[in-house]
Amino acid sequence: MSAPRVLITRDPAAARALAALLRERGCEPCAARLLEARLPQDTGPLRALLRDALRPTVPTWLCVTSATTVAALAAVAEEPEWGPALDAARTGSGTRPSDAAPAGSAAEAPVPEADSGDPAAVSAGLRIAAVGSATARALAEYGVGVDFVPARTASAAGMLEEWPEEPFHGQGSAPRALLPASARAATTLGDGLRARGYDVRDVTAYDMVPAPTDRPLLTVVPERDDPEELDSASARAACARGELAAVVATAPSRVAALLDGSTPGAATSWIAIGEPTARALWERGIQPVVAARPTPEALAAAVVHALGPRG
Repeated sequence: MSAPRVLITRDPAAARALAALLRERGCEPCAARLLEARLPQDTGPLRALLRDALRPTVPTWLCVTSATTVAALAAVAEEPEWGPALDAARTGSGTRPSDAAPAGSAAEAPVPEADSGDPAAVSAGLRIAAVGSATARALAEYGVGVDFVPARTASAAGMLEEWPEEPFHGQGSAPRALLPASARAATTLGDGLRARGYDVRDVTAYDMVPAPTDRPLLTVVPERDDPEELDSASARAACARGELAAVVATAPSRVAALLDGSTPGAATSWIAIGEPTARALWERGIQPVVAARPTPEALAAAVVHALGPRG
């Protein structure tokens, strides 16, 4: 019996860890990026947002909802050691960037533990929220710590559910929330924080455009063990012909890029990285298995569950 072919809707480098786990489980992984991140034509608003985070004038939260957003901030930063400078603003240490720990690899910069003190004690300065562990690791690679990561659900809704501060109904300047995100991002987090009394500043950090783009935000050196990459047309054709045993859908936008204008094979199993992606599939009449967490291990377990026992 041939190994079941599993498509991961990410670029090969981003799919690397999941692909290795799928091979261990007897699957044949392949990847299709479908979309690529690109800086917006006008990066001025994103640069201004980063300056506001570095020099907050009111109590401020910087809310980071993807590792791609971290890459966008790094791309527009006006000083090379923006990460340590941002962390100094977060901690109120006043440490000069040249004195701070340099940005390192993920191994050199483990995910900092989110501060768990009394939120009321934080009356000024900057705090940083990350949507999940992958985003926190991306920040740590630039020397930036975090104050809040939701423990249960890595999503905007999960952030709101566990948000560490009470709604603001006081006098004076409202606390500020800086939200750099994809141009395609839902307004869930911004709307929720506005309802809590925050002065929310939404800024486009990057656009997701059909791959390949002439100026991608992310460039990664390929490795020998990367999964086979399919271009968008080949991925759509394989999906429509029923050549895929399973598809791991990693974002609503990638669901649309894969399925718009085509009907997937009836025998294909679908795995959603989280609830927003699952909703995009439900709207198309597809019933996915939803991964327990957006991690390679949880996604691999969901693929095995979706495929069921094999003889």
